[in-house]
Amino acid sequence: MSSDWDGYGDGWEQLREETLRRDGYRCQRCFENRGPLQAHHVVPRSDGGPDSLDNLVTLCRPCHGVQHPDNNRFNDSRPKASLFPDTRASEEVARMRGPEDSVCERCRGVFDHTELVAHGDSYSMTDHYLTLCKPCVGVVSADGALTLNENRLHSNDRFSMPELRDRKTEAPVRPSVFADSSVAARREPVSAKERYVDDTVLRFFLGGWLNTAATAVFLYLLFRFLTG
Repeated sequence: MSSDWDGYGDGWEQLREETLRRDGYRCQRCFENRGPLQAHHVVPRSDGGPDSLDNLVTLCRPCHGVQHPDNNRFNDSRPKASLFPDTRASEEVARMRGPEDSVCERCRGVFDHTELVAHGDSYSMTDHYLTLCKPCVGVVSADGALTLNENRLHSNDRFSMPELRDRKTEAPVRPSVFADSSVAARREPVSAKERYVDDTVLRFFLGGWLNTAATAVFLYLLFRFLTG
């Protein structure tokens, strides 16, 4: 038995085999049958999760490592996991390969895997890649100076470029100051708020306060001051 499971008790191997058999000997995150397959506690033992069939799910070792990003024992195998979970994966194990993989490289927002698209060299994403939220893909793909190679875009569901471009107004007008230079595209404002706040330095000072009465007064006084 792997040293990962030392101390689990005499009945663990039988329970593990029952879990694998129930799940058809397939990882329930990537749905491949590559080995070694392991039984993962949905509710961790450290949080009182029981050694029971209802609390166990089959995962390959790389995908098991995805569930334990701080466990150094999986460092050798975690990079071999697919970047995206399979669309059939349950919510309990359907997560991106690492915490940073859920961050859009343009707006720096954190998104669920269903809202992300990766630009890279392979589906396994073991090479260099960037993850973007779908609205930001629309912005970057529509920008004249920055283009994405559609053949290198990957997701865990089907999408079309026209669909993503239609969603570009959901993305911020300006990229984050921390955005990767290869995707730091700006889009044209479509409203007064976007033109005079989101596309100017005021966005750093006002942020989510724009809809408050205090901010409205501030903008009015600022306008009166600037116009004399």
